[in-house]
Amino acid sequence: MREIETIEIGGIEDFLQEMVPQLGFQRIPVYRGQASGRWKLFPTLFREAVARTEFSSWSELEAAFLIGLKQRGRGALGYEPATELEWLAQGSHHGLPTRFSNWSENALVALFFATDPSHPEEDGVVWRLMPGDRGLIISQDYEQIPEQARLYRPQQPNAAMLRQKACFLSHPLPKEDAAAESFEDIFELGSERISLARLVIPAAEKAFLRRRLATMGVDHHSLFPGMGGLCRDIREELYSHTDSYEWVFPE
Repeated sequence: MREIETIEIGGIEDFLQEMVPQLGFQRIPVYRGQASGRWKLFPTLFREAVARTEFSSWSELEAAFLIGLKQRGRGALGYEPATELEWLAQGSHHGLPTRFSNWSENALVALFFATDPSHPEEDGVVWRLMPGDRGLIISQDYEQIPEQARLYRPQQPNAAMLRQKACFLSHPLPKEDAAAESFEDIFELGSERISLARLVIPAAEKAFLRRRLATMGVDHHSLFPGMGGLCRDIREELYSHTDSYEWVFPE
């Protein structure tokens, strides 16, 4: 059984040391931030309750979500996705339950989500996934939705996807009504050439790291362009203050 490396982050300098350069053509490390270290690596689809619906499998439930998106979301998207992969990427990015989980090629973007102030008492986590083989990347948009775990980069990203350097991990769907497996379980029992690490963000460091990210230009407005992101930043700034600079302003 493979082990997941766990690294505790004490500050921004520690985190920067764990940012890995590109491994080769198409082999770019990707990161996912979660505000609670207790949360498993699940796509949003696996948080749904199939038994409470009229569908008998995860694939039927996901297909129903996508049908709804295709029927009612075309106008809002502003273009016509040409493939199922692109529909899945757009749906996942906008919160529709799919087999895709959201990742980023920018580790600082993942750290932003890991330091979300909605869970101030819990350690956050940034997951770092490094593909050791180009076969783990969906390189052509016309490819079929994979049955194994694979990384996908959207072919027609919107402005927020571009700002977030978004990419997606496709999770294998469980057979019929079987229980969903987390990506940690898949990794530990699998044989794919990938590396998975867990960068733990202590709860006590979250607020400070959040402020440091803002000084580096990583905030809601930069990641979510528009008034919505700006207003969230303004609201958050009122709670972001420090008394640690007395040496700059002596009494």
